Amino acid sequence: MANAANQTRYRVEGMDCASCAAKIDTAVRRVPGVEDVMVSVPAGTMTVHHRDDSDLDAVEQKVRGLGYKVAPLQAKTLPAVSTTDDRADRHDHSDAEEAVAGLHGHDHGPSSGPWWKSPKALLTIASGLALVVAFGVGRLFPGIEVWAFNIALLVGLVPIANRAIAAALNGTPFSIEMLMTIAAVGAVIIGAGEEGATVVFLFLVGELLEGVAAGKARASI
Repeated sequence: MANAANQTRYRVEGMDCASCAAKIDTAVRRVPGVEDVMVSVPAGTMTVHHRDDSDLDAVEQKVRGLGYKVAPLQAKTLPAVSTTDDRADRHDHSDAEEAVAGLHGHDHGPSSGPWWKSPKALLTIASGLALVVAFGVGRLFPGIEVWAFNIALLVGLVPIANRAIAAALNGTPFSIEMLMTIAAVGAVIIGAGEEGATVVFLFLVGELLEGVAAGKARASI
C-alpha cells in the first residue's frame, strides 16, 4: 500500500559549520508532526519530512529563534516509489536533479548581500566600536572604566546569549554560545570586564571569518 510523505525544503542562511546544522536539526525535530530532517551546510538548505497536520510556521520560528534566516523553497507530496525499475529510476533522477538545483541556487530563497552587510558583520563592528569607546572612556574617566567595558561586553554578548538560550530551550544546552555566555558573565563577576569584552569581540570576529569562509565554499560548489 503506497503511503505519501510531505516534504518541504527551505533555504537557511547563517549556517557555518556542522554544529549549526546539529542545532537546527535538534530543534526542528521537536516540532509536532515532523518525521525527519536533513540539513545541508554546503548547500545552505534544510529538507523537512512531515505529516499533513504539522505546523510549518513553527518550523520556521524554531530556525529563526536560533539566529538563522529561513525561507521555504518548495513543498510537495512525494508518492511512494513503484516497484517497477523504470519508475524508480525516474524518481531517483528527479531527486538528484532537485539536489543539484538547490546546490546551484536555482531555488528562490533569501538573497545574500556583501558579507560586510550581514548581521554578523554589523554585530562584530558594533562590538568592536563599543570596545574602542570603552577604552577611550576608561582613559578619560578612570572611575567609570569598569562600567564602560561592561556595557561594551553587553553589546556583543546579548545576541549571543539570546541564541544560547534558544538553543538550550530546543535541546542543545551545551552550545558554544552558552559556553561563551557563561565565560563572559564570569568575567563580569570577577571584575574582568575589559578582558570579557575583548574575548566576546574576538569570538564574533571568529564567527564572522567562519561565515565568510563557508560562504566562499558554498559559492564554489
